[in-house]
Amino acid sequence: MKKVFSMRSLSIAAVAAIAMLACSKKDDNPLSSTDSQNVNSESVSASTSSETSDLGNSVIGNVSDTQLASARESGKIDGLGLKDRRLLGATITISGTGTRTNPSGTVTIDFGTGVTTDGITRKGKIIIEYHGRRLQPNSTRSITFNGYYRNSVKVEGTYSVTVSDSTKTNTDVTISFDHTTNLTLTFDGGTTITRTATFTAVWDYVISNPTQSTITHKTGGGATGSTRKGDTYTMAITKDLVYRADCFAAGFALPLTGTKTISVVHSGATTGNLYTIDYGTTTCDNTVTVTFNGKSKTITVGNDGN
Repeated sequence: MKKVFSMRSLSIAAVAAIAMLACSKKDDNPLSSTDSQNVNSESVSASTSSETSDLGNSVIGNVSDTQLASARESGKIDGLGLKDRRLLGATITISGTGTRTNPSGTVTIDFGTGVTTDGITRKGKIIIEYHGRRLQPNSTRSITFNGYYRNSVKVEGTYSVTVSDSTKTNTDVTISFDHTTNLTLTFDGGTTITRTATFTAVWDYVISNPTQSTITHKTGGGATGSTRKGDTYTMAITKDLVYRADCFAAGFALPLTGTKTISVVHSGATTGNLYTIDYGTTTCDNTVTVTFNGKSKTITVGNDGN
Protein backbone atom coordinates (compact mmCIF):
# COMPACT_ATOMS: atom_id res chain seq x y z
CA MET A 1 0.00 0.00 0.00
CA LYS A 2 2.87 2.33 0.79
CA LYS A 3 4.35 1.72 -2.66
CA VAL A 4 1.01 2.31 -4.33
CA PHE A 5 0.55 5.48 -2.33
CA SER A 6 4.02 6.70 -3.28
CA MET A 7 3.48 6.04 -6.96
CA ARG A 8 0.10 7.71 -6.83
CA SER A 9 1.58 10.72 -5.04
CA LEU A 10 4.32 10.88 -7.64
CA SER A 11 1.74 10.78 -10.43
CA ILE A 12 -0.27 13.59 -8.85
CA ALA A 13 2.91 15.62 -8.39
CA ALA A 14 3.90 15.03 -12.02
CA VAL A 15 0.49 16.11 -13.26
CA ALA A 16 0.63 19.20 -11.07
CA ALA A 17 4.12 20.04 -12.35
CA ILE A 18 3.04 19.68 -15.97
CA ALA A 19 -0.01 21.85 -15.32
CA MET A 20 2.15 24.51 -13.66
CA LEU A 21 4.59 24.42 -16.59
CA ALA A 22 1.74 24.78 -19.08
CA CYS A 23 0.34 27.73 -17.14
CA SER A 24 3.79 29.28 -16.94
CA LYS A 25 4.29 28.95 -20.70
CA LYS A 26 0.84 30.41 -21.33
CA ASP A 27 1.58 33.35 -19.03
CA ASP A 28 4.88 33.97 -20.86
CA ASN A 29 2.96 34.58 -24.08
CA PRO A 30 1.75 38.20 -23.97
CA LEU A 31 -0.40 37.84 -27.09
CA SER A 32 -3.85 36.36 -27.47
CA SER A 33 -4.85 34.93 -30.85
CA THR A 34 -6.69 38.21 -31.55
CA ASP A 35 -3.58 40.22 -30.65
CA SER A 36 -1.45 38.13 -33.01
CA GLN A 37 -3.95 38.48 -35.84
CA ASN A 38 -4.19 42.27 -35.35
CA VAL A 39 -0.42 42.60 -35.64
CA ASN A 40 -0.17 40.06 -38.44
CA SER A 41 -2.87 41.46 -40.70
CA GLU A 42 -1.71 45.07 -40.22
CA SER A 43 1.82 44.05 -41.19
CA VAL A 44 0.52 42.22 -44.27
CA SER A 45 -1.61 45.21 -45.31
CA ALA A 46 1.40 47.53 -44.96
CA SER A 47 3.79 45.27 -46.88
CA THR A 48 1.25 44.48 -49.61
CA SER A 49 0.49 48.16 -50.24
CA SER A 50 4.21 49.00 -50.18
CA GLU A 51 4.93 46.33 -52.77
CA THR A 52 2.36 47.72 -55.22
CA SER A 53 4.06 51.12 -55.12
CA ASP A 54 7.48 49.55 -55.56
CA LEU A 55 6.28 47.58 -58.59
CA GLY A 56 5.30 50.94 -60.08
CA ASN A 57 8.81 52.26 -59.33
CA SER A 58 10.27 49.19 -61.02
CA VAL A 59 8.30 49.60 -64.24
CA ILE A 60 8.59 53.36 -64.57
CA GLY A 61 12.28 53.30 -63.65
CA ASN A 62 13.12 50.69 -66.29
CA VAL A 63 11.35 51.96 -69.41
CA SER A 64 12.43 54.74 -71.75
CA ASP A 65 11.30 58.37 -71.79
CA THR A 66 9.93 57.76 -75.27
CA GLN A 67 7.69 54.94 -74.06
CA LEU A 68 6.33 57.09 -71.24
CA ALA A 69 5.89 60.23 -73.33
CA SER A 70 4.57 58.80 -76.60
CA ALA A 71 1.21 60.21 -77.70
CA ARG A 72 0.24 56.82 -79.07
CA GLU A 73 -0.39 53.29 -77.84
CA SER A 74 3.07 52.25 -76.72
CA GLY A 75 2.06 48.62 -76.46
CA LYS A 76 3.53 45.68 -74.61
CA ILE A 77 6.82 46.05 -72.73
CA ASP A 78 9.02 42.94 -72.63
CA GLY A 79 12.03 42.02 -70.52
CA LEU A 80 11.18 43.76 -67.23
CA GLY A 81 10.92 40.41 -65.44
CA LEU A 82 14.67 40.01 -65.98
CA LYS A 83 15.23 43.22 -64.00
CA ASP A 84 12.61 42.53 -61.31
CA ARG A 85 11.61 38.90 -60.70
CA ARG A 86 8.24 39.97 -59.29
CA LEU A 87 7.27 40.99 -62.83
CA LEU A 88 8.10 37.61 -64.38
CA GLY A 89 5.09 36.32 -66.31
CA ALA A 90 3.16 39.60 -66.10
CA THR A 91 1.92 41.36 -69.23
CA ILE A 92 2.99 45.02 -69.00
CA THR A 93 1.58 47.66 -71.32
CA ILE A 94 1.95 51.44 -71.51
CA SER A 95 -0.49 53.81 -73.12
CA GLY A 96 1.37 57.12 -73.42
CA THR A 97 -0.90 60.12 -73.94
CA GLY A 98 1.36 63.10 -73.26
CA THR A 99 4.43 64.77 -74.73
CA ARG A 100 8.14 64.43 -74.01
CA THR A 101 8.16 67.58 -71.86
CA ASN A 102 4.89 66.72 -70.14
CA PRO A 103 4.40 62.94 -70.27
CA SER A 104 1.29 61.20 -69.03
CA GLY A 105 -0.38 57.87 -69.56
CA THR A 106 -1.31 54.54 -68.04
CA VAL A 107 0.82 51.54 -67.10
CA THR A 108 -1.02 48.24 -66.69
CA ILE A 109 0.65 45.31 -64.91
CA ASP A 110 -1.50 42.26 -65.66
CA PHE A 111 -0.82 38.99 -63.85
CA GLY A 112 -3.82 37.35 -65.52
CA THR A 113 -5.31 34.38 -63.68
CA GLY A 114 -2.18 33.99 -61.58
CA VAL A 115 1.61 34.01 -61.75
CA THR A 116 3.70 32.42 -58.98
CA THR A 117 7.22 33.72 -58.39
CA ASP A 118 9.39 32.86 -55.38
CA GLY A 119 6.41 31.40 -53.53
CA ILE A 120 4.14 34.43 -54.05
CA THR A 121 1.13 34.20 -56.37
CA ARG A 122 -0.17 37.44 -57.89
CA LYS A 123 -3.22 37.73 -60.12
CA GLY A 124 -5.32 40.49 -61.62
CA LYS A 125 -4.21 43.98 -62.60
CA ILE A 126 -2.33 46.90 -61.06
CA ILE A 127 -3.16 50.08 -62.99
CA ILE A 128 -0.90 53.13 -62.69
CA GLU A 129 -1.87 56.55 -64.10
CA TYR A 130 1.14 58.87 -64.26
CA HIS A 131 1.60 62.59 -64.93
CA GLY A 132 4.84 64.55 -65.26
CA ARG A 133 8.43 63.58 -66.02
CA ARG A 134 9.27 60.36 -64.25
CA LEU A 135 10.88 60.59 -60.83
CA GLN A 136 11.06 64.38 -61.06
CA PRO A 137 9.61 66.71 -58.37
CA ASN A 138 5.83 67.22 -58.64
CA SER A 139 5.29 64.22 -60.91
CA THR A 140 2.41 62.05 -59.69
CA ARG A 141 1.04 58.53 -59.85
CA SER A 142 -2.37 57.14 -58.97
CA ILE A 143 -2.55 53.38 -58.47
CA THR A 144 -5.78 51.38 -58.65
CA PHE A 145 -6.59 47.67 -58.88
CA ASN A 146 -8.74 45.37 -60.97
CA GLY A 147 -9.24 41.95 -59.38
CA TYR A 148 -5.74 42.09 -57.89
CA TYR A 149 -4.64 39.48 -55.34
CA ARG A 150 -1.36 38.85 -53.58
CA ASN A 151 -1.72 35.21 -52.60
CA SER A 152 -5.24 34.98 -51.11
CA VAL A 153 -5.44 38.66 -50.12
CA LYS A 154 -7.51 40.90 -52.41
CA VAL A 155 -6.44 44.55 -52.71
CA GLU A 156 -8.87 47.36 -53.55
CA GLY A 157 -8.78 51.15 -53.32
CA THR A 158 -6.39 53.90 -54.37
CA TYR A 159 -2.72 54.64 -53.77
CA SER A 160 -1.42 58.13 -54.64
CA VAL A 161 2.26 59.08 -54.93
CA THR A 162 3.86 62.51 -55.51
CA VAL A 163 7.61 63.02 -56.00
CA SER A 164 8.84 65.73 -53.61
CA ASP A 165 12.60 65.60 -54.26
CA SER A 166 15.10 63.98 -56.61
CA THR A 167 18.91 63.78 -56.46
CA LYS A 168 21.32 61.86 -58.70
CA THR A 169 25.02 61.21 -58.10
CA ASN A 170 27.58 58.92 -59.74
CA THR A 171 26.68 56.12 -57.31
CA ASP A 172 22.96 56.35 -56.68
CA VAL A 173 19.63 58.03 -57.35
CA THR A 174 17.64 59.23 -54.34
CA ILE A 175 13.94 60.03 -54.74
CA SER A 176 11.57 61.23 -52.02
CA PHE A 177 7.86 60.39 -52.42
CA ASP A 178 4.82 61.56 -50.49
CA HIS A 179 2.33 58.68 -50.21
CA THR A 180 -1.41 58.66 -49.50
CA THR A 181 -3.33 55.40 -49.44
CA ASN A 182 -6.97 54.43 -48.97
CA LEU A 183 -7.07 50.64 -49.24
CA THR A 184 -9.21 47.67 -48.29
CA LEU A 185 -7.65 44.22 -48.04
CA THR A 186 -10.00 41.22 -48.01
CA PHE A 187 -8.75 37.97 -46.51
CA ASP A 188 -9.95 34.37 -46.76
CA GLY A 189 -13.36 34.04 -45.13
CA GLY A 190 -14.38 37.58 -46.09
CA THR A 191 -12.80 39.51 -43.21
CA THR A 192 -11.28 42.86 -44.16
CA ILE A 193 -8.78 45.40 -42.93
CA THR A 194 -8.99 49.02 -44.05
CA ARG A 195 -5.97 51.29 -44.24
CA THR A 196 -5.74 55.05 -44.72
CA ALA A 197 -2.08 56.07 -44.57
CA THR A 198 0.15 59.08 -45.13
CA PHE A 199 3.95 58.87 -45.06
CA THR A 200 7.13 59.91 -46.85
CA ALA A 201 9.22 57.23 -48.54
CA VAL A 202 12.78 57.62 -49.81
CA TRP A 203 13.96 55.38 -52.65
CA ASP A 204 17.77 54.98 -52.75
CA TYR A 205 18.63 53.24 -56.03
CA VAL A 206 22.21 51.91 -55.95
CA ILE A 207 23.46 52.09 -59.55
CA SER A 208 26.34 49.62 -59.18
CA ASN A 209 24.34 47.04 -57.20
CA PRO A 210 20.55 47.41 -57.62
CA THR A 211 19.83 44.47 -55.27
CA GLN A 212 21.03 46.65 -52.39
CA SER A 213 18.62 49.46 -53.28
CA THR A 214 16.29 50.44 -50.44
CA ILE A 215 12.95 52.10 -49.82
CA THR A 216 12.66 53.79 -46.44
CA HIS A 217 9.33 54.78 -44.88
CA LYS A 218 10.30 57.69 -42.69
CA THR A 219 9.64 58.13 -38.99
CA GLY A 220 6.49 60.16 -38.35
CA GLY A 221 4.30 58.51 -40.96
CA GLY A 222 1.29 56.49 -39.95
CA ALA A 223 -2.06 54.92 -40.75
CA THR A 224 -5.57 54.47 -39.36
CA GLY A 225 -8.28 51.96 -40.16
CA SER A 226 -10.26 48.97 -38.96
CA THR A 227 -9.04 45.48 -38.07
CA ARG A 228 -10.43 42.14 -39.20
CA LYS A 229 -12.36 42.06 -35.92
CA GLY A 230 -14.00 45.41 -36.71
CA ASP A 231 -11.95 47.32 -34.12
CA THR A 232 -10.23 50.62 -34.91
CA TYR A 233 -6.45 50.93 -35.02
CA THR A 234 -3.78 53.62 -35.34
CA MET A 235 -0.25 52.88 -36.58
CA ALA A 236 2.76 55.17 -36.12
CA ILE A 237 6.26 54.68 -37.56
CA THR A 238 8.67 55.23 -34.66
CA LYS A 239 11.94 54.26 -36.39
CA ASP A 240 12.53 54.31 -40.16
CA LEU A 241 11.15 51.17 -41.85
CA VAL A 242 13.74 50.01 -44.40
CA TYR A 243 12.77 47.67 -47.26
CA ARG A 244 15.57 46.26 -49.46
CA ALA A 245 15.38 45.07 -53.07
CA ASP A 246 16.99 41.68 -52.50
CA CYS A 247 14.40 40.88 -49.80
CA PHE A 248 11.55 41.79 -52.17
CA ALA A 249 13.16 39.61 -54.85
CA ALA A 250 13.31 36.65 -52.45
CA GLY A 251 9.60 36.98 -51.62
CA PHE A 252 9.95 38.80 -48.29
CA ALA A 253 7.76 41.90 -48.26
CA LEU A 254 8.29 43.02 -44.65
CA PRO A 255 10.77 45.75 -43.71
CA LEU A 256 14.34 44.68 -43.09
CA THR A 257 14.66 46.97 -40.05
CA GLY A 258 12.64 49.55 -38.15
CA THR A 259 9.89 49.85 -35.54
CA LYS A 260 6.30 51.01 -35.31
CA THR A 261 3.47 51.03 -32.81
CA ILE A 262 -0.11 49.85 -33.31
CA SER A 263 -2.91 50.94 -30.98
CA VAL A 264 -6.09 48.86 -31.27
CA VAL A 265 -9.30 50.05 -29.58
CA HIS A 266 -11.88 47.29 -29.17
CA SER A 267 -15.53 48.07 -29.68
CA GLY A 268 -16.96 49.80 -26.60
CA ALA A 269 -13.53 50.46 -25.05
CA THR A 270 -12.13 53.92 -24.26
CA THR A 271 -8.44 52.98 -24.35
CA GLY A 272 -6.49 50.80 -26.74
CA ASN A 273 -4.01 47.93 -26.60
CA LEU A 274 -0.61 49.28 -27.62
CA TYR A 275 1.75 46.94 -29.48
CA THR A 276 5.36 47.77 -30.41
CA ILE A 277 6.58 46.00 -33.56
CA ASP A 278 10.32 45.53 -34.15
CA TYR A 279 11.37 44.16 -37.55
CA GLY A 280 14.85 43.18 -36.40
CA THR A 281 18.27 44.00 -37.76
CA THR A 282 19.58 42.91 -41.16
CA THR A 283 17.92 39.59 -42.10
CA CYS A 284 15.34 39.08 -44.85
CA ASP A 285 12.55 37.14 -43.11
CA ASN A 286 8.88 37.19 -42.10
CA THR A 287 9.42 37.42 -38.33
CA VAL A 288 8.68 40.38 -36.06
CA THR A 289 9.10 40.92 -32.32
CA VAL A 290 5.95 42.19 -30.66
CA THR A 291 6.02 43.87 -27.23
CA PHE A 292 2.75 44.17 -25.28
CA ASN A 293 2.30 44.95 -21.57
CA GLY A 294 6.05 44.81 -21.04
CA LYS A 295 6.46 41.30 -22.51
CA SER A 296 7.85 40.39 -25.92
CA LYS A 297 7.22 37.55 -28.35
CA THR A 298 8.59 36.81 -31.82
CA ILE A 299 5.92 35.76 -34.33
CA THR A 300 5.96 34.80 -37.99
CA VAL A 301 3.79 36.94 -40.25
CA GLY A 302 1.90 34.77 -42.75
CA ASN A 303 1.36 35.97 -46.31
CA ASP A 304 -2.38 35.49 -45.79
CA GLY A 305 -2.53 37.64 -42.65
CA ASN A 306 -2.79 34.70 -40.24
